[in-house]
Amino acid sequence: MLQGDFGTSITLRRPVDELVLSRLPATLELSVMALAIAVALGVAIAVIGARRRGTATEVGLDLTSGAVLSVPDFLWGLVFVLLFGVLWPVLSISGRIDPQIDVDFTSNFYTFEGIVRGRFDVVQSTLSHMLMPALALALPLAAMIAQLLKQNLKEVLLQDYTTLARVRGFSETSVILREALRNALLPTLTLVGVQFTFLIGGTVIVERIFSYEGLGNMAIDAVINRDLPLIQGIVLLFAALFIVINLLVDLSYTLLNPRLRHG
Repeated sequence: MLQGDFGTSITLRRPVDELVLSRLPATLELSVMALAIAVALGVAIAVIGARRRGTATEVGLDLTSGAVLSVPDFLWGLVFVLLFGVLWPVLSISGRIDPQIDVDFTSNFYTFEGIVRGRFDVVQSTLSHMLMPALALALPLAAMIAQLLKQNLKEVLLQDYTTLARVRGFSETSVILREALRNALLPTLTLVGVQFTFLIGGTVIVERIFSYEGLGNMAIDAVINRDLPLIQGIVLLFAALFIVINLLVDLSYTLLNPRLRHG
């Protein structure tokens, strides 16, 4: 900011596209980490539920998934801040990286470039800052994946080829992991792709809670400051991401589904 005549202030602004693209890597890294956590948790819960179908374990997992799904991601963020930032301060609750770490990377993909360059201090710092917001975003999606995938697994486990696998001596766990899981995952793929776009949009409030330097935090600042060009740039970028991700999901579904690939 420069001081002009009569005490007026002149702000040197960066182009909108430069501002938006400078924050995009942080949001993408957070979203990818949240998606990875959600898929890992969702698949694990679905497999356990399918393995223990018809028992109290399945009922307990269903009730837990329903309860987790009913809590919005920003509320999970506030709970994590209270638990792991105030009552038991073991994780970073604000920012993207420790301020004392010098980062001279060519891109703003700190985690990816830190792995490539062998800067594991940067990787450790970014992951510790991303863990709580990523968990807050991941838990509702993990519950959704678990519910859909478990239902698909239960349907697939009634098919003839899974019965044949049991006759050949495979254990129930082996039948689920080796025969049923890959077929049950196909319908879940569409859900994951669509929800990933909503997950990116859901970073707005979560990033604000954790003061995370991503697009979501910038969007709220732009609204507060009534910066219309910046708001338009962020909305257009979110729309482009939505279109690209859904296109990639449709293409991947076609490649992974042999009936569509050969039909």
